Amino acid sequence: MTQTRRFSVDTRQVVHETIDGETILINLISGYYYSLGGCGVEIWNLLAAGRSEDEVVSEFQSRYPADRDAVAEPVLTLIDELVQEELLQLAADEVHGNGNGNGSPPAGNGAFEPPVLRKFEDLQYFLLVDPIHQAGPAGWPYERRSAAEETEDAA
Repeated sequence: MTQTRRFSVDTRQVVHETIDGETILINLISGYYYSLGGCGVEIWNLLAAGRSEDEVVSEFQSRYPADRDAVAEPVLTLIDELVQEELLQLAADEVHGNGNGNGSPPAGNGAFEPPVLRKFEDLQYFLLVDPIHQAGPAGWPYERRSAAEETEDAA
């Protein structure tokens, strides 16, 4: 039996917001930002709410039953792209929701609209230079501690 993958959103690394049917994602580490279109918005919401990739594919196949493979392939491709771009990471089995995805099921009205992930690099310099990247929970201008310093304190 193959175990299905679940994902989580590292909110320290990725911020996301859905506005007017489009989801914007920003990878704060790489400085790239992304736009999700088509059914990608619903896919993101379901994954961010803790649904497994198999559950997401099944949800879309039940909404658009005409050609199950034509639905599954682009959904799985998008999930792989989101992982490759480090917008999603594999989650522990007990994780069942994260980020600010609402987990609402796909609308399913009309024809299947394949997901679209667009990557933008034009603001990378500004996103990486922004002093907010040097801030921690105390806010700016307090410098964020390195991972090594945090590990030492935890020990």
